[in-house]
Amino acid sequence: MSGVPFSLEFPLLGALVAAGLWIALEFLGRRLAAGSVGRALLQRCRLSLCATVVVASLSWWLAARPGPLPFSLPIGGSNLRDGVISLGVIWTLLRCKAELLGKAERYSEQLFPTLPVRDRLFLFDVADKLLATAVFALLALLILRLLGAPLAVLATTGGFGAAALGFGAKTIVENALSGISLYVNRPFVVGDLIRIPEENLSGTVEQIGWFYTRLRDPERQPIFVPNGIFTVKPVINSGRIDSRRLWIEFSLRHDDRERVEPIIASLEATLAADAGIDQGKPRGVHFVGYGAAGLDLRLLCFSSSGDLPTAWDLQQRLLLQIGRVVEAHQARMPLQNPLLDET
Repeated sequence: MSGVPFSLEFPLLGALVAAGLWIALEFLGRRLAAGSVGRALLQRCRLSLCATVVVASLSWWLAARPGPLPFSLPIGGSNLRDGVISLGVIWTLLRCKAELLGKAERYSEQLFPTLPVRDRLFLFDVADKLLATAVFALLALLILRLLGAPLAVLATTGGFGAAALGFGAKTIVENALSGISLYVNRPFVVGDLIRIPEENLSGTVEQIGWFYTRLRDPERQPIFVPNGIFTVKPVINSGRIDSRRLWIEFSLRHDDRERVEPIIASLEATLAADAGIDQGKPRGVHFVGYGAAGLDLRLLCFSSSGDLPTAWDLQQRLLLQIGRVVEAHQARMPLQNPLLDET
């Protein structure tokens, strides 16, 4: 390439490498299944990586070229080359991040097929935070490199930063550390229904950020909760209930006292035969007292699932069965409301 004007060996070589890299990524992508996360990421990386190679080779040529440049640069050629490479890496990370988050549900199922949906989405949320942190760190290092900040300046800046964090940013640091704790300890994940009784807050977790967690309350209103609250306030995670308690109270007439025992026996047989009831937890029907309006009875059991609609279905079946059993034994009862423990 000695006849190339301006000694453009580096730029031409970079263009050839970029073309070869594009072809290689295209070839590898086609070897993978259509719609797979690997193929999608390879296709996402092609443009940013190849463009970075081309521009970096041009910057390298500028840095290594003997003699004065035909135009002036705001920074040195070597710094320009390193900056281009860093920006290319940042650009590639951002493109991969956008691809993963845009189709998180599909890709998470491919990568973690044995995990529950909430755990898969949690891992993708963590990956999102890690990629964002990596981009921020690379960008900060690039800026410091371009500015040529010496170690003494960094140490002084760190000292001022520590003082600012200690005196003026206590809440920010507390929320940030609490956000990290939420990812490490995982008291809840996206999709869980949680309650903070002391703050009278409840809702479904939609996003866990570094400083705030976004909930969606039953009225579909967004609630932004500082992460520091979760380290000092008790949180009830209703999303992790393994079963729900059903406590149904009903009564019979005083004249039906002789029918109490057969009614209890029939209902206990119902509890033992219902597949929707957790047979490993306490269950039973008891005569609990003489009320002013009649004989008070109580049915207690636990659903086999923590799903609230499933527990409602079980409660409905039991209420209907209570009515049928009472009627079958020629007894009567006043109407009372059942209690379903939703906590």
